Amino acid sequence: TKGNYGLWLYYNRLDKDILFKALLNYVEPKIRLEEDRLNTLRARKEAAGSSGREAKQIERDMDHHEQFVSEIHDFKDKLRRAADLHLTPDLNDGVVLNIAPLWGLVPWKEAKKYWEELSEGKYEWSSIGKQLREKKLVKP
Repeated sequence: TKGNYGLWLYYNRLDKDILFKALLNYVEPKIRLEEDRLNTLRARKEAAGSSGREAKQIERDMDHHEQFVSEIHDFKDKLRRAADLHLTPDLNDGVVLNIAPLWGLVPWKEAKKYWEELSEGKYEWSSIGKQLREKKLVKP
């Protein structure tokens, strides 16, 4: 949401499982790591008590970290939705059509426009357009 967490995917290495690999190898471990850090902050807060400068600083750190963990969960949910489409990238379709299913994750406004056009049946010549039609994900 705020762009505090992201992944780079190398275009020439895209395959049908890349989004699942990203979830399994990067996003889910990152969530576990950051939740552990949040739990450590909670333990420090409990040990510090509820008053004093240190307690207030830990509380601010906890708030910041809770937002970060929430953001990574949101990232995971959006990535999972894209992965669950089970689309096989085709480099011949070009970057813009391959990135369109990730429109909710990329900092590129064009991706959403192309996703909407794909969903409306445009680019029927493309591999991704054909896959969307086969999966009945194209609006009638």
